[in-house]
Amino acid sequence: MWGLKLNVKKTKYIAIGDTSRNLQLEDGKRIISHVSEYVYLGVRITEDGNHEPEINDRINRGRAATSKINSILWDRDVTSKTKTHIYHAIVKSTITYAAETG
Repeated sequence: MWGLKLNVKKTKYIAIGDTSRNLQLEDGKRIISHVSEYVYLGVRITEDGNHEPEINDRINRGRAATSKINSILWDRDVTSKTKTHIYHAIVKSTITYAAETG
């Protein structure tokens, strides 16, 4: 009708705050699967609307980024200004990626 071609195998849906089940399309043959969580633009979305898993993921990514540059952060030959720039460029950007939308 509108020229939209839907790849049912790749299409999933999530309903927040609602009991959900797989959707059967009008042709009666194809089904779109329901998922309980989904990563969209780098942000994990859960069907109960809980942000705790996403927050924990961000904390863990920040810890991992910090551990990778730990030797630079403790190096006395690197100035505080340079350390701050490195922190903002690597750690802070890792933690806040996709958090400033909305």
